[in-house]
Amino acid sequence: MEPKFVGKSRLTRQGQLTMPNEARQDLKINQNSELFWYELNGVLVVVKEILNPKDLISYVFRRKRK
Repeated sequence: MEPKFVGKSRLTRQGQLTMPNEARQDLKINQNSELFWYELNGVLVVVKEILNPKDLISYVFRRKRK
C-alpha cells in the first residue's frame, strides 16, 4: 500500500486539529469517533483502533510480499 496524501491541518492555539474531509470520508470517521495517537521514531501515527505497540510497529513497517 502506497501512502496517500489527503490534506494538511494547522494546530490552533487551543491545541486542536481539523482532520481533512477526504480522510474522514475514506476512513468513515464521524464526529463521535475516537482516534488514538502514537509517536514512533519521530513520526505521529493516528489510528482508529487502539493497538498494542508491538502490533503498531509491525503494521507500520509491514512490507509488500513478493
